Amino acid sequence: MKNRLKNVMLPLANSNDTRAMRSFALTMSIAFPFVFTLLLPWLFNHAVAYWPLAVSSVLMSLYAVYPKGIYYPYYVWMIIASVLGWFNTRLILGLVFYIVITPIGLIMKALGKLQYKKQVNNQSNWVKQTHTDARKDKKRLEEPF
Repeated sequence: MKNRLKNVMLPLANSNDTRAMRSFALTMSIAFPFVFTLLLPWLFNHAVAYWPLAVSSVLMSLYAVYPKGIYYPYYVWMIIASVLGWFNTRLILGLVFYIVITPIGLIMKALGKLQYKKQVNNQSNWVKQTHTDARKDKKRLEEPF
């Protein structure tokens, strides 16, 4: 399980890196209350929750007094972010493939606009060039497309 988690994990800062811990604490102490106190209650018409302000004040006090104490919340957050990132990457790429790329390919195949011509009887898919040899044609080298 640990090896699989290592393949998924985002890079972690060292627990002695006070700059990274302070950056994390400052970011989370602003973002956490913004999302849970302002944004979500506004979107879903719920009452304003005040517990995110308590979490934010704890992070800010650790930010000011003991930045190394932020490492464990940082570590838990990075595990959650890594798992969500791994899952969302596969989900989003899968949706893009099946919703965008596959229909485009099917439409192009139906219209006969694919750039290759698949022929079952051929032993090779080599297409002989109809233009002159590119090494001899200087004009073609100047304007390749």
